[in-house]
Amino acid sequence: EAYTHLHMKRNEFQLAIDRLQQAIAITKKKDRKAYQTFLLAQLYDVTGQSQKSVRRFGDVVKMNPDYEMKFYAQINQALAFDSRSDSEEIRTKLNKMLRDEKYLEFRDQIYYALAEIEFAERKNQAGIQMLLRSAEASINNDRQKGKSFLRLADIYFDQRNYTKASAFFDSTIAYLPQDYPKYEVINATKESLRE
Repeated sequence: EAYTHLHMKRNEFQLAIDRLQQAIAITKKKDRKAYQTFLLAQLYDVTGQSQKSVRRFGDVVKMNPDYEMKFYAQINQALAFDSRSDSEEIRTKLNKMLRDEKYLEFRDQIYYALAEIEFAERKNQAGIQMLLRSAEASINNDRQKGKSFLRLADIYFDQRNYTKASAFFDSTIAYLPQDYPKYEVINATKESLRE
């Protein structure tokens, strides 16, 4: 694990993956193995190996970790989704989570993940509806609400619907903290659209 973290700090992701696979092979404790597998799935996602990432996040879920790790494994599995993966299985899991009371506070993130699946399958209207639901469900998570608004703003900007894009950029700035990555660019885009 120490070598894995060293390689990650150096942005040597393939070496980190190799070392982490070695660590997983010899780890006995179930909760530690779940953590390592989660990290491996994230590394696969960072290196653009989405199918492997989706599979590893699925492995984490099968290890039956605590509910928070299970939740984030399923969300990340959906966010790592690409058109070559099984969208119905992931969609079914996420919809089941929407009905589960223990995930009530995470519904905004679940809708966001469902939106990303829709966009990956080029179902833009369904994706937009999921993003709107995400923003609506986001009560105590301003960062997620801002992220959902930002995704909508970018979509409408790409479609050259600058009126809607401007409104969503305004909402984005209202909810995202100033330390959010590229906040200055987002704010500058909002100002230029206002003009």
